[in-house]
Amino acid sequence: MRRRDLISKFVPTGALLSTARLSRGIELPRACPDFSIQMPDGKQLKLSTFQGKVIAVEFLLTYCSHCQRASRTTDLIYRELGPQGFQPVGVAIDPAANPLAYVRDLNLSFPVGRCAQSDAMTFLQLSPAARMMMPQVCFVDRRFTIRHQFAGDDPFFGENEEKNMRELVMKLLAEGSRPAAPKAPARGTAGKKKV
Repeated sequence: MRRRDLISKFVPTGALLSTARLSRGIELPRACPDFSIQMPDGKQLKLSTFQGKVIAVEFLLTYCSHCQRASRTTDLIYRELGPQGFQPVGVAIDPAANPLAYVRDLNLSFPVGRCAQSDAMTFLQLSPAARMMMPQVCFVDRRFTIRHQFAGDDPFFGENEEKNMRELVMKLLAEGSRPAAPKAPARGTAGKKKV
């Protein structure tokens, strides 16, 4: 019996996914770096431009059918939830990428730029030797924290991709719309007045 078959026989699937993520060194949640994306007009778009919104950072290959499907799904949800504070950003990592053609061909309404694959792997906390399953999508909350990260082979992208993405985005949007809890007075200061 192969090692993989033996492990899957005795370890639940969820545990295997967690183990895979841990072995790749992916830390969640984590602070979102202020990542720069080269836009088609030559300008740099910083992710911090969208701080305060729920951001989906979609690393993609422009020729990848799975990436194209994910971009269409993301756009559908953006058109619905954008006014509530959802902002996707596409980042093509293929060297010959033409983000303008990608946006035009898929009729996308969110920005798509490009970056080097090595920069994407650093952002994703993947080893340079890791095999990237595309697309790779990170969800950043309103506090600029990466809360979720999914690779193309994750069940998140299966037949329930639209449902999964909508529910996750709505959950993150709802978190940010809750009023902050009132701060408790510092110890020993309640009821005291300054003289």
